[in-house]
Amino acid sequence: MMTSLNISSSSPSSRRESADDAPSRTNDTPPVEPSRHDMHASAPDASDTAWVYNLQAVAVLIIVLGQVLDGLQATGALPISEAALWLHDCLMPLQLPVLFFCLGYLYQRFRQVRTGRTWLLSMKREACVLLAPFAVFTILSLIANSAAGLQPALSGPQLLDALVLHPVAPLGYLYTAFLLLAITPTVKSRRNAYGLLLAAALVKAAVAALLTVPDTAALAASAPYALISVAENWVWLAGGMALALLRGLPLMRSREKAWALGALWIAASVITFMAGWIGEVSHAILDAIGILWFASLFATIFRRGHQDGFFNFITAYTMAFFLMSGPLITVARALLVGLGLAGGTAPVLYAIVFLGAGFGAPLALQYALERAGRLDAIVYPGRFLPPLADILRNPTAPRRPPRNRLTLY
Repeated sequence: MMTSLNISSSSPSSRRESADDAPSRTNDTPPVEPSRHDMHASAPDASDTAWVYNLQAVAVLIIVLGQVLDGLQATGALPISEAALWLHDCLMPLQLPVLFFCLGYLYQRFRQVRTGRTWLLSMKREACVLLAPFAVFTILSLIANSAAGLQPALSGPQLLDALVLHPVAPLGYLYTAFLLLAITPTVKSRRNAYGLLLAAALVKAAVAALLTVPDTAALAASAPYALISVAENWVWLAGGMALALLRGLPLMRSREKAWALGALWIAASVITFMAGWIGEVSHAILDAIGILWFASLFATIFRRGHQDGFFNFITAYTMAFFLMSGPLITVARALLVGLGLAGGTAPVLYAIVFLGAGFGAPLALQYALERAGRLDAIVYPGRFLPPLADILRNPTAPRRPPRNRLTLY
């Protein structure tokens, strides 16, 4: 989501190195300055990780589109159709696994969390970057629900429940991302990467089986959200980390592979949906294929790291879309209902207003926050934190690498 943020311009192309072509970073190598490469930041203007930030942005835009469609259907402005149900059951659920995958790739690529000290320092930062926006926009979401007469509304017990037990969608991504980073150190060898991926896959298979088997489904479904969400999404984080360490990206950069994976996912999702096979196991398979498809597609399109105008603009607002669109759509719904307008009688107006609330309003609001002092810290706290390299670097080490010394990204 999410994994997700102000980054300065990238270094000249002569100094850029691909993580897939360079050796793994070692403890003796000075870490890269993180102000250009933060997991929760906007995309660099030109970088070999531009494809990841662009993929995050597209996943978030699809999530916003899903919120718009859900709102239109809930108000009767959009009839429920087979196509809408397919989007809701197959395409929309894929986006959070995509965000966890991107988070894992960037985490392994630009972090080195292998000791208790670096873990503590990293988690302090993530508590600000992930949990602060989660808490703020959970409160705002409940306020918006109260205005629209929806549940959960703002009250002490429901706020506590939304913050701890049952996060408001899609804000649970931030909550789960924090927990996943808390239990997952960066890997330093192929053996570590394979072991982590295998462990996460086994956990995913176990929770899918528990939620599918009738004798255990009810008990598993009653398990805490944090436990189920971590168990279901750990494998996507581990997959992104493995791709970063194992330098597997060049194997995925192919238009033919991207087209083939896309065709496979579409065909599999349509067959699964039409046959009524939607469930934990089918979602796991579809999500795995879908992540490979999106990663192959974006890694191929942006293989040189150059941003076009659209993505250069839109990635600067990824977190704003993710955090603000839900409450704003809910407020728009409350306003239309308050005016006495029903979705069934004014579907076009509802569609225009909901699209504006989901896509236009976050842009305008984030633009205003950035020009109102430090108020945009509620969306991008990382902009106001010390650079990560300064946090994780040995205090006695030089702030910049010595000349003529290769810095491995």
